Amino acid sequence: MSCLKIIWGALLALAFACHPAVGATEHSTHFSSYPVSGKTPAEIYRVIMNRGAMVGGNRAIAATTSEAVQSHVLTQGAASCQVTSFRLNFRFEVKLPRHANLSALSPQDRFLWQQFSGFLKAHELQHTQLWLRCGASLERQVMAIRASSCAEVERKAEAIWRRMKPSCDREQVNFDKGQHSVLVAQPFMQKVIRGE
Repeated sequence: MSCLKIIWGALLALAFACHPAVGATEHSTHFSSYPVSGKTPAEIYRVIMNRGAMVGGNRAIAATTSEAVQSHVLTQGAASCQVTSFRLNFRFEVKLPRHANLSALSPQDRFLWQQFSGFLKAHELQHTQLWLRCGASLERQVMAIRASSCAEVERKAEAIWRRMKPSCDREQVNFDKGQHSVLVAQPFMQKVIRGE
């Protein structure tokens, strides 16, 4: 249903430098849509499969992309260096289908479409929460680093992210897998499956 285009890992690795930062994780979520049409759920779904967001080379009903830039302050003491301030700033882009002409649907199908649209939005917002939790874990681990030099702190921080990223990616994929049965149980999708 939805996969993330993981941009933030690459940006994070490139952004490890001594930039002033205060506070913790910040984020913004922007919504965009692509138009769909059809008079029945089955017709709408066929349009979605032609126009949906491309994720990993496949069409998705909805998708969330995530970019994050981090900044931090390093403080060199007499015997060690540590991160004294760390901030992650996420930008999430959620892409959802939007029916171009709701009046073309029967009242029942319009209700099912609106219900399904709400489900899709809630699902995609869960992806953003998973990334925010991953970011919070990264922040805790980076803030705990102590090393004899600031260059060593930088290396350790980048190593933490390299170790974390695969598990963060898996968490997103596993969330989608776990939601598959919930997706197909949606009344809108049940009509799609029946070809109605």
